Amino acid sequence: MKNLLIIGGTSGIIIPCLDNFVKKYKVYATYSKDESLGNIPLKIRKSKNLVLIKLNFNLKDKKIIEILKKKKVKADIIINSVGGTFGIKEYPFDIKTWQKQLDLNFFKHLLIINFFIKDMIKNKFGRILLFSSHAVDDPKTSITYSAAKAFLENYVKKSSILFGKYNILINCIKTSIVAAKNNNWYKATQQKPKEIKDLMKRTLSVERIGNAKDFTAIIDLVISEKNQFINGSILTVDGGIK
Repeated sequence: MKNLLIIGGTSGIIIPCLDNFVKKYKVYATYSKDESLGNIPLKIRKSKNLVLIKLNFNLKDKKIIEILKKKKVKADIIINSVGGTFGIKEYPFDIKTWQKQLDLNFFKHLLIINFFIKDMIKNKFGRILLFSSHAVDDPKTSITYSAAKAFLENYVKKSSILFGKYNILINCIKTSIVAAKNNNWYKATQQKPKEIKDLMKRTLSVERIGNAKDFTAIIDLVISEKNQFINGSILTVDGGIK
């Protein structure tokens, strides 16, 4: 049984995948807030194949690695679903704000990948999946967030060339408007359903908002041994932005 590390195991897109994951993998799933554990169904939380690890990306690099070592985490497969604007919308003139955005959307991901990738090379197997956003191409979105995700996408393309020969396949799913459990888009669908429906008709060719279940099949494929040829791809799963 292979080991799957999910950074951001309580995120909305990941929740529908967990039931399938714990049947096929030894799953290590991180979370940052205790209350977010309620997003995971009790039956899954009790699975003997699931280890929950409290981990906050605001911690120092050394502390993050210490936690992974203490929990004896192994990772043949990594899914990293942590990211966001973190409330940074306007252009920041201080470098620390840029550094924070890059840290939370890329460098902490890289820290964890680098910790495990040597063993993946040794074992001649690895699957790494990251998440980006249509914000990269949208001039109206947060500049720090879009720049960080563009950084991440370029890493996926370049690192896949370096590590593909070791059967380590590194890919990225690029999303658009998704109402995953308890995120702002989900809340908007509950509070302003008509406005959201009208917005989707104008914005997405499928004319509906995305949901977490739209991602389960492609995530399952990309991280599995069945995937032997998808590598360095920015897989756009966005409902067809108009």
